[in-house]
Amino acid sequence: MTTTHRPGRRRIIPKDAILYAPGDPTHLLWRLEEGVVRQCLYLADGQRVIAGFAFPGDVLGLSDDRPVLTAEAATSALIFEWIVDPREEAALRIGLMSQALHRAFLTLAIRSRRHARARVAAFFLDLAERRLGAEFRLPIPLIDLADHLGLTLHTISRTLTEFRRCGLIRQTRGRMFVVTQIERLRDIANEGPAAHAKEPLPVAPQRITH
Repeated sequence: MTTTHRPGRRRIIPKDAILYAPGDPTHLLWRLEEGVVRQCLYLADGQRVIAGFAFPGDVLGLSDDRPVLTAEAATSALIFEWIVDPREEAALRIGLMSQALHRAFLTLAIRSRRHARARVAAFFLDLAERRLGAEFRLPIPLIDLADHLGLTLHTISRTLTEFRRCGLIRQTRGRMFVVTQIERLRDIANEGPAAHAKEPLPVAPQRITH
């Protein structure tokens, strides 16, 4: 969906600021140009479930008359927003509902995996293959990743440490990662034997250089 030549404005959304909340009428569309937006469901007991993330190029809004999810900036974000032309609203709504369903199906597919290794591997595989390439900066805090995958922060940290130790990924600095063995990662994401084995993953053999 393009915003070329549409009347609108760009604005910066600070980290953790709310773009829209449940019950808000949505007469605007927002195209994410930089940063990441998380879409959250807050349960009655205070638990937060992150239903998904929007990345640069994604468009938010109009998937429902009054949204049930809260859209928050997971990082500082740059958005382009514009008022929906009533003549285009029906077609836009259908397209955005289709995108929202697609993202929901992806989230369900990841969270339906029984094992932590498989969930983390599937998320990294999605980032590498569809979003950011094999070398990327993890664009969200680990606590957001934990709430998205239905895991604890400790489990996320332990799983990433294990992936680094066995050579599936390499962490260069900060949250910069390189996926080094994408087929092994895919096998784990697809819940192959390594996904649910109780023993640690085998360490990748060291290359001998002369």
